[in-house]
Amino acid sequence: MSLTLQAVLLGLVAAFGTFDYQLGTLYIFRPITLGPIVGLILGDVKTGLIVGANLELFFMGAISIGAYTPPDVIVGGVLGTAFAISTGEGVEVALALAMPIALLSLAVGNLLDIVGIFSLRWADRAAEVGDIKKIKWTHRFIGSLNMFRRFILVFLSYRLGVEAMEGL
Repeated sequence: MSLTLQAVLLGLVAAFGTFDYQLGTLYIFRPITLGPIVGLILGDVKTGLIVGANLELFFMGAISIGAYTPPDVIVGGVLGTAFAISTGEGVEVALALAMPIALLSLAVGNLLDIVGIFSLRWADRAAEVGDIKKIKWTHRFIGSLNMFRRFILVFLSYRLGVEAMEGL
């Protein structure tokens, strides 16, 4: 399987993890769930499960409570697992890269949230006139923006490689 195809599939795994927030928090976004899927794509389900379980322990407290925004466990978990498998270095690489990657994704997400805040004005105007379709559209737009962000970050990061991410 080509590197580009692997990067696309890993990006889709990250996008799939984003659906958790749309479906009522089923915890499919956690590394213990996404790790084996990454392993399946890269041809090593066992390592995907082992790395995913270790990253789950690493990110165990990364739950949004109140105003706290945790690191992005979706992007950090998917890329940490993918880099661990692709380099053959195992859990050590995943633990070394997952948190910086998750924090970088959080920062990008915070910047994109500015767009989300302005798009909420559409929902406010729609609520004033009772247009539920526009309110749903705004909700879907913000969700799609988050999915797209995670897809692009995972795709580009995996495509550029572990050396580029270490340098960043």
